[in-house]
Amino acid sequence: MFTLAHVTDWHATDPRGAGWKPLLGKRAFGWLSWKLRRGRIHRPEVLAALMRDLDGQAPDHIAVTGDLTHIALPQEFAESAQQLRNLAE
Repeated sequence: MFTLAHVTDWHATDPRGAGWKPLLGKRAFGWLSWKLRRGRIHRPEVLAALMRDLDGQAPDHIAVTGDLTHIALPQEFAESAQQLRNLAE
């Protein structure tokens, strides 16, 4: 028997600082949604608390599914990759 922890849709990246060009098109609506609502819901400190709890629970496996970023900016992918590396430690 093993313990499985499932984490999904953590959206704990920061899309600020990318400039306006990457926001042209559909990403502008995603950024606006993050700015008005999702930025207050999906917060990095909540993910950090979850990571500490997972560390204390010591599951055998962790399944990470769903969206890790808000609007799929390159900087968000780098940030979420680091979050995954931290989870693996």
